[in-house]
Amino acid sequence: MRKQNIKRTFLGAVIALSLLGMLTGCEKAVSETTDQTIKPVKLLSVKDLAMADSDAFLARIDATYRAQLSFQVGGEVSDLKVKMGQAVTKGELLASLDPNDLQLALDAANAQFSLAKTQWNRAKSLYSKKLISTNDYDQRETQYQAALANYEQAKTDLSYTEIHAPFSGIISYTYVKPHQIVGEKQEILNLIDNSTLDVSVTLPITYVDSISIPALISSDMWVTMDNEPNNEIKGRFKEISTQPNLDTNSYEAIVTMTLPQGRNLLTGMTGQVHIPKQKSSDYLQLPQSAWVNKGLNQGQVWLMNQETKTVTKTTLPLNEQGLVISGLHANDYIVIAGVDSLVEGQTVKAWQREEGI
Repeated sequence: MRKQNIKRTFLGAVIALSLLGMLTGCEKAVSETTDQTIKPVKLLSVKDLAMADSDAFLARIDATYRAQLSFQVGGEVSDLKVKMGQAVTKGELLASLDPNDLQLALDAANAQFSLAKTQWNRAKSLYSKKLISTNDYDQRETQYQAALANYEQAKTDLSYTEIHAPFSGIISYTYVKPHQIVGEKQEILNLIDNSTLDVSVTLPITYVDSISIPALISSDMWVTMDNEPNNEIKGRFKEISTQPNLDTNSYEAIVTMTLPQGRNLLTGMTGQVHIPKQKSSDYLQLPQSAWVNKGLNQGQVWLMNQETKTVTKTTLPLNEQGLVISGLHANDYIVIAGVDSLVEGQTVKAWQREEGI
């Protein structure tokens, strides 16, 4: 009996220790999960926004001129002379196919053409002497014209074995390797002109209505990149869509800028387009990306509490132009990127760009 009591006591202690270990593990897992939910977000200071002499809109770089280059005939890639990121000049040879098969086809077409030409010249002489019929003469002429067309096509096909740069620029991507068999019009490489860059930007309908398109076209604009926010690049208005995107309630606009010397700007990089404010106002224009949702009279944004570093969804009243009438204070910070992935009370931290990226 005593042995049974000792055994039960031992088993109870083992179970208790196991449960304690499980609880400790759970607490650790919860703690780790909580730490992982601290989300980096992009913040905008209301004080900076109110003092700014320009409105800023999220933008993305694209190439003004780009070309997807391919061979007009199929064959084996004999030489790929460029690599991704390499600068090339207009007319430079970029890639070539093995020309042997096409050269043989040209030689055969040339032989057929020479024969057809000789036979046609003989037919012309005989026809002038009325020694052959009109049908025989027409047949020889048709054979000559067909042989000539085949010969010209064979010469053209042979010329298609080389790809030359249509303009100076940068090789942005290569799709094939040497000795690879490719088909007619299969993509071989991409070429972009990075001397001038287009910057795509979305402008809210309310903003365009308030500034007017003529004023927008004549505005002095500049661009800043996320990786170098303090360096301004002069831009100029290029175009704007005449119909708004009803899903985003915004117009698509393009601003063009010349690549500054010494700057390495690539397509896909993000930044902001800055447009001078046309007139002073007590109302605030928030970036489109700040809105969790936005209606005609009000919208919701995430505000970060500086003490607790948590976010709170806040409703702000709007005027007819979509500008914030009230509800913001100078020491407030608004989340302007990643708003759809946040939850009420979530802990956040200011996003900082890592070095080397």
